Amino acid sequence: MKIAVVTGAAGLVGTEAVRFFRERFDLVIGLDNGMRGALFGEGGDVSGNVAEMSFIPNYRHHDVDIRDYSLVAQVLATYGTDVELIVHTAGQPSHDWATERTLDDFWINAVGTLNMLEGARRHCPDATFVVTSTNKVYGDKPNTLPLVELDTRWDIHPDHPYHHSGIDESMELDNTDRTFFGVSKLSADLAAQEYGRHLGMKVGVFRCSNITGPRHAGVPLHGFLSHLVRTAVAGNEYTILGHGGKQVRDNIDARDLVRMFWHYHLEPRPGAVYHAGGGRERSTSILEAIARCEQLTGRPMAVRYEPHARFTDAKCWITDTRKFRRHYPGWEPRHGLDDTLASMHAHWSSFAAAPASAAPTSTEIEQERV
Repeated sequence: MKIAVVTGAAGLVGTEAVRFFRERFDLVIGLDNGMRGALFGEGGDVSGNVAEMSFIPNYRHHDVDIRDYSLVAQVLATYGTDVELIVHTAGQPSHDWATERTLDDFWINAVGTLNMLEGARRHCPDATFVVTSTNKVYGDKPNTLPLVELDTRWDIHPDHPYHHSGIDESMELDNTDRTFFGVSKLSADLAAQEYGRHLGMKVGVFRCSNITGPRHAGVPLHGFLSHLVRTAVAGNEYTILGHGGKQVRDNIDARDLVRMFWHYHLEPRPGAVYHAGGGRERSTSILEAIARCEQLTGRPMAVRYEPHARFTDAKCWITDTRKFRRHYPGWEPRHGLDDTLASMHAHWSSFAAAPASAAPTSTEIEQERV
C-alpha cells in the first residue's frame, strides 16, 4: 500500500496536499489537532475542513499534537514502511504570536518538526520528507539589499542581480535580526537538512514566500493577502503597518506549492533547500493589493496607517525559484496573482453573510479542485 502523511492537514497547504495526493496514493493520513483556532481565534479556525475531508474515501484523520513524540511515533509506526511521502506543513506561522508565547512557538515549529523527522527515521526512513520552511529564516537581511522607493512599492535596485530573478538560496543567514518565529523555523530548517545530508534521508526544505489560495483563512496576525481580501469583502477597515504600505511580497498559490512537493518526491535530493514563491510576476505591495481589491469589490477600502513596521519586516521580498526549476524543469506555477485574488474574492463573497468561521461544503470543495 502506498501512503502519504500530511501534517497540518486542515490548514491551507495541508488541505491542498490532501486533495492532490488522494489521487496518487492508496491512503492519505492527516495529522492535525485543530490548534489553529486556538492560535488565532474564530477567524483562523479551520476545523470545518476536517469534517469536509471525511468525504474523501481514502483519507484518514488523526487528532495528533506534533509536540508529543510518543503520539507521532505511534502513528508512523502503525503505517510503517508503507509511508512513501511525508509533507510537513504543521506550524505556528505568526511573528507576533511567537513573541508573546515563545516557548509554545519553539515547541510547535522546532521540536514538532524534530519529532516528525525522528519518527520517520525510526519507522519509515525511506519516505520522502518535505518540510515547509519560510523566507523569514533570513530575518531582516533583505533590508540590507540596495532598495529603491517607487510610487507604490519598494523594489530591489535594477543594477542588483536579485532585481530581475529575485532572491536566491545564497542569501546569508548570519549577521541579521530575526523574530522568535524566524528562530524556531530556522531551527527546524537546519535540523531537516541534517537528517538529509548526514543521515541520507530524502528530506527537502522549501523556504516559502507568501503562501495563499482561495480558501486561506487569513487573520490580522497571519495571511496578509487573504486577510486583505476578506476585509475588503466585509467592508471592514484594514490596518497598514509601516513602510508606507509599499512593502512587497511575491505570492505562491498553495496548489502550485503542492505540485512542487510532488515533483520533489518523484526525484528527491537529500538535504536540498529550495526557495518557493511566485516570482516577480506574482508580487504585490500592500498598496497595489488594496487597489486590486477595490477593483474586485467595486468600492474603496477603509484603510488606517500605523507608521511602525513589524520588527524585521522586509521591505521587499521576491523569490528566485530557478534552482528548483533547474532540478525539476517539469514544474511551473499555474495560478497568476489576479487569478488567485479573484478566487479568494469569490470564495469570501459567497460567505460574506456567514460567520467568519464558516467554510464551504464538500461539494464546493470539489468545484474548486484543479
